[in-house]
Amino acid sequence: MLPATRIQKAAVSVQLPGVTVCFQPKPQQSRFDVVVSSPVGQDLNEDLTSALQAIGFKPGARQAPETDGILSHSFEREGYGLQGGWTAAERERLTSEARRMLRRFGFTMVPEIKGA
Repeated sequence: MLPATRIQKAAVSVQLPGVTVCFQPKPQQSRFDVVVSSPVGQDLNEDLTSALQAIGFKPGARQAPETDGILSHSFEREGYGLQGGWTAAERERLTSEARRMLRRFGFTMVPEIKGA
């Protein structure tokens, strides 16, 4: 299950009303999942999910249960490090790619949730 703090520290899109995003670190794997949250009943934007998949983030097996009318979906990407983690170079490159792609959808300053 995704921690409830994701909503409080998520970036809000100026182009996609009600949609937020954050980076959820994977403990001991030097990587993060991209967590997209939207109001229950509002479909995820297909262009956004396609763009995430285009940079290698696949829909994860986890979907957070509804919390206060918000549903969260996790997108993950494995790397070449230990247990699918990212190498330092991968983390730098993938973080930059993800932030650049998310800016196209109106997200700025996407925060990571530390110590999750």
